[in-house]
Amino acid sequence: MMKIGIYLEGSPIMGGGFLQSLKATTLLLEIEKYKNEIEIITTDKKTEEYLEEKNIKNRLFRISKFFKYLSQLFEISFLNDFFNKIKINHPFYNFIKKKKYDLIIFLGPSQMSKFCKEVGFISNIWDLDHKKNSQFPEHNLNNIYENKEKLYKEIVSRAFKIIVPHESNKQDLIDYYKTPKDKITIQSLMPMLPTLYKENVKKEVNYNKIYSKFKLPLNKKIIFYPAQFWAHKNHKYLVDVAKILKSKKDEKYLFVFCGGNKGNYNYIKSLISKNKLENQIMIFNFLSNDEVISLYKNCSAVVMPTLCGPTNLPIYDSFFFKKILFYTKGLIPNDKINDHLIEIDINSPNDLYKKLDFCFDEEKILKMTENSYEFYKIICSEENFKIKYEKIIDEFSHLLKRWK
Repeated sequence: MMKIGIYLEGSPIMGGGFLQSLKATTLLLEIEKYKNEIEIITTDKKTEEYLEEKNIKNRLFRISKFFKYLSQLFEISFLNDFFNKIKINHPFYNFIKKKKYDLIIFLGPSQMSKFCKEVGFISNIWDLDHKKNSQFPEHNLNNIYENKEKLYKEIVSRAFKIIVPHESNKQDLIDYYKTPKDKITIQSLMPMLPTLYKENVKKEVNYNKIYSKFKLPLNKKIIFYPAQFWAHKNHKYLVDVAKILKSKKDEKYLFVFCGGNKGNYNYIKSLISKNKLENQIMIFNFLSNDEVISLYKNCSAVVMPTLCGPTNLPIYDSFFFKKILFYTKGLIPNDKINDHLIEIDINSPNDLYKKLDFCFDEEKILKMTENSYEFYKIICSEENFKIKYEKIIDEFSHLLKRWK
């Protein structure tokens, strides 16, 4: 019998990103054919406790300070060579060897994949933004670019399969890393299942009451942007749109940002203060799932002028909550999804300003959001998700029989 490990990084306190991975994990555990062969590898004590409460089998691979230090040493080429020579293995290699895994599933590009030397692995790669937008600080500070390059080259070289969410991502892997076509599998939203998926909306929660705590003006259309404060998320564009609103004394709209500081928060905050845009933009830091859901439910529209894609989670969250979405023009090339959103030119703040009036056309909003919700149900099919993964595991199982 084959033994499969799902490497679940992070902690429940991390919010959306963790929920996304957890949702993918729970679906994988539902694959009937392999449900007795799969277990979760966790890296966080809180995650272990969280899973145990839900009676989900898992093994804890503890990442201590010493482990992090040791991992950094393995990143240094000559030390890595030295460790190999004297037969000192990385702790993760020892862990998966001891537990006798045959296949490891990584739900995102993970440094741990480099230590699956005698074990097959599958990895998701969401985008190659560090190649396309290498000038952004989040890609070029502290050797981030170099580390990503090293990791992605290793994944491309050694992974059994690489899963990407879109055809354009597949082409990027081929163009940048000469990846064999048959090694890449396109799985829409894989693992890009909406972070605030339907089971996270609780009937017993009064979302309107939660929303009222924000004390947002009732006479304005709320335009919601849920995104971490990375430079590539392009909050600056919405600051420029807000400046137009102010100059025209247009008080019909309020932009609401929420997300953690990833390096660009203070800059955006300073622009709002400098231009006196407090009546046009409000910022909330990290919010709970219920608080984010309350904003989705009560906003008039979702906006996402990001430079990184093509796919991003708020697209599908907005479809699920039946909200119109303003999204970067051309970021999702040649895709039916563009029929369900309003594209905006991120080089022209005036373009979004003009299109904001769509928020008042109730007939068009109803038609667009109903259609986008139906589209969402098709592309977010849980069954398709499981079928695609089952097929990949079948392929590996067939290969494994050649020697085991």
